[in-house]
Amino acid sequence: MTDLSSRYGTSKRPRWFWPAVAAVGITLGVAFAAWVGFQKDPVTGRLWGYEVLDDNLVAVKLDVIRPDPLAVQCTVYAQSEDHSIVGEKTVDIPASPREKVRVEIDIETQSRAVNGVLRTCVPAD
Repeated sequence: MTDLSSRYGTSKRPRWFWPAVAAVGITLGVAFAAWVGFQKDPVTGRLWGYEVLDDNLVAVKLDVIRPDPLAVQCTVYAQSEDHSIVGEKTVDIPASPREKVRVEIDIETQSRAVNGVLRTCVPAD
């Protein structure tokens, strides 16, 4: 019988090598997550309310908050009772010196909707 170390050789790395690599990786991951988490969003959109006007129309009200006067593009949609999307609309909101703007968007629907939902608000290209 032969000794395994004489057959395969010994490891050149010390025992603490892989735990140290893991600790550095975890530290970098946590630092990156904290950096991303504390970044200020250029645009924030909030659903203020919605109203089902009839079988083919839903009015959605949004609050768009932007620290800089930049143009924004918001996408909203309407859902039916079974959660399927029955209407969707993307609108461009022009740049404004006001930080907070309330916008009302009418969504035409294929069938009766039960709610309106904000999908995204992002800076316009």
